[in-house]
Parts: sequence; structure tokens; C-alpha cells
Amino acid sequence: MSGRSIPSSNRRRALFGSALLGSLLLGESHADLYRNVPPGGNFALEDWNITIPADADGGNSGDALILRPDLIAGPQGYQGRWFNTDKNDGAMTFWAPLNGATIGGSSSPRSELREFPLIWNGAGSSVLDAMVKVVQVPSDGMVIVGQVHGHGSPPLIMIYYLYDHAAGTGQVIAKLQETPIQGPPYSKHVLATGVDLGETFSYQLKVENNRAMASVDGGEPARMAMSPAWDGENFYFKAGAYLHMHGDSASEGGRVKFYRLAASHPNDGLLINSRAILPPARAGSPYLEQLYSTGGRGGATWKLVSGHPPAGLRLAPDGVLSGTPEARAVSERAHWFMVQVSDVNGSTHAKTFSIVIRPAAE
Repeated sequence: MSGRSIPSSNRRRALFGSALLGSLLLGESHADLYRNVPPGGNFALEDWNITIPADADGGNSGDALILRPDLIAGPQGYQGRWFNTDKNDGAMTFWAPLNGATIGGSSSPRSELREFPLIWNGAGSSVLDAMVKVVQVPSDGMVIVGQVHGHGSPPLIMIYYLYDHAAGTGQVIAKLQETPIQGPPYSKHVLATGVDLGETFSYQLKVENNRAMASVDGGEPARMAMSPAWDGENFYFKAGAYLHMHGDSASEGGRVKFYRLAASHPNDGLLINSRAILPPARAGSPYLEQLYSTGGRGGATWKLVSGHPPAGLRLAPDGVLSGTPEARAVSERAHWFMVQVSDVNGSTHAKTFSIVIRPAAE
């Protein structure tokens, strides 16, 4: 077992990024997440299934349920006690109690999305982007919020929040598995410190050209060249609330809120190259902006993957953002939402955009 941490200068950089992100969320920008729809109404879940910590009878004595993508995707998709939309801010919320049902040989409960049916290898390019807030942890302080999992092997990358109850604050840590056998050798990297319960942070997991990377708030990533032992292995992303312990309590557990989630597989050079900050719009005035991408194999198709444009604007499949912003969208803070472009071969790339809506002209 090894426990390598990134240098303290990089940890400080990650902390600075976290503070900056918090100020953007609270003071300068906000996501448009509807509060009266299931998570599938705010996030593109067509390529995910979910494991919830309840059996087919709603109890915890049988195997945990796995719900297919068609059951959770869209504004009429599933939501329940363990997976729902927060009524205060629209966040996609995962709840895993200590006494929840389990599956797959793990004794730890989870409420967790799994990329499905897609699997991929380490030779291409695959990225998971997320913005999260851990609001409850169990007694050991640990909640896993994202994974690059092997198909039939352990996680290549695991990113988790670890709260110190005595100190009253937490860390975000990445574990990189060096071989496709559970246990040592692996490395652990502290990517951010001083992250409080209820504090928003973003993370990115990336596998590209047989290199594994994990970063927090755009800070210096933890990196690992993948051993040839991983050759021939396939992977998928996971995201949610996965515990590292179990017990008898129905009230103790992990609760995680997601404000952004997108899996991308930008192969063949596919890239969204429009600027992330869009030209401002004015309430009551028509608006039109074309989003652009390069690379890929042609046939670019666009969709929303996290959040929505401000009221009155719509994104078309050809990448045109248009409409007439409504007065209720006026704000000094920028609205942000995440879009994805895909080509005819299924390569995808996601990017977050922001736009300010100004008052109507006098």
C-alpha cells in the first residue's frame, strides 16, 4: 500500500479553485435546474442505470434494485426516497443509508448511477465531469462520489469525500488502482483540503491514451500511467453516493447532491470550440447563437446534459440556441447549463456554457 499525496502547493491551488467556484455559484452564476421534475428532467440519463439501496419489496433483505435507463430518463422518470430532485435547488440527490440493500458482492450500500450499456477501453479518451455537494456522511466520514470502474475488475479511479468529524472539515481524495486486482498496489492523492460539509466542488475523471487522471476544481490532477496489466480491460463511469461501511441505522448514511454530470467520449478529435461565455441576451429581445464543434465523424447532434438555458431560450439539435428571454430570467448572475455534441459514431463531448440575461431595453 502506498499513500502518496500531491505537493502542498497543488493542494493550495485546488483550495483556491474551490473558493473561486463557490463565489461563482453563490454570487455570479447559477444553474437552471427545475425543482418540480425527477432528476431525468434536468440531467441526460439515457445512458445510465441506477442502483438503489432497496430490494424489490422496498426492504433491505434482498438484492439492491438496478433500474434501467428507460425507467430513470426524462421528465417522467423514476424518483424516490433514494434518488430525487431537491425541492430547494433542483439538485440531483442520492441517499444511501447504512442499512440499505446491497448487490454485487459489496457489503456497502449505494445510491449510484452507472454508465450503461456503453463500455470503453483506456486507449481512447473518456471524461466524467461533475459538480457536487456532500451534505451528509456516516460515522467513518467517507462517501465515494465517482468512479472509473473496470468491467469485471476493480475501480481504476475512485474519488471520495472524507470528513473529519473532530476537525469539522473534509478532504477530497482520489485512489488510483495500479493493477486490475483489488488491493495493493494503489496510490491515494489528496486533491483538496478544507472542504466543508455542504460545500460545492467539481471533479473530473479522465482516461486517455492509457493514462488515468483525477482533478478537483481544475487543480493539478493526480496522474498514473496505466500498467499493461490493464490492457484488454473495459471500463464505465459511476457517480452518486457509495458508502465504505454498513450497519443497522436507517438514518445514518451518505447524501450527495449533483449540480452537473456529463460523461464524454471525445474520440476522433471531437471538440466543442464555441466560447464558454456566450454573448449576453436581453429580456424581450430575440436571441440567436450558433454553437460549433470540430472533429468527429460528422453528423453533429446537440442536446442538454445538465440544466437548462434561461427561461425563453431553447437549444435545438443543430446547436442553435435561440428564443426570446423572459423577464424572470433577468439576473446580475450568469445562468449556466451543460450541452453535449455527438457524431455519427457515438463520440461525444460536453461543455458548460454561461449567459447573462439583461433587463429589457427602455
